[in-house]
Amino acid sequence: MHFVIDNKRIDLTQEEYKTYEDICRSYDKPPSQHGKDLFVDLFITDEDGIIIFLKPPSRRQTSFEIIFFLMSIMVHQHLRLAHKKVDETCKKMNDKIAELDEKLKDLPSKKK
Repeated sequence: MHFVIDNKRIDLTQEEYKTYEDICRSYDKPPSQHGKDLFVDLFITDEDGIIIFLKPPSRRQTSFEIIFFLMSIMVHQHLRLAHKKVDETCKKMNDKIAELDEKLKDLPSKKK
């Protein structure tokens, strides 16, 4: 699913987004400190919402918790993509094997 963090589209599971919200709440100190501000300018995503670059915090302070959370999200996103590709490739191979098995059944058997 796609959500918005720091005005960027990001692909997260419901559980990951809930964790993001929990982290934000833990850093909220009304009226001026908002946990979501600690995520500003720390990452770049592609058009699919996949983190492609984690930026070192240069303009604002943040916490290791947030850096580690973003690192974990990035790793999980890329693992999900790799898993999807492996599943697609296995399905294609299984379909091709089934197709070839059908063709083999149609060939006349050679008896010695």
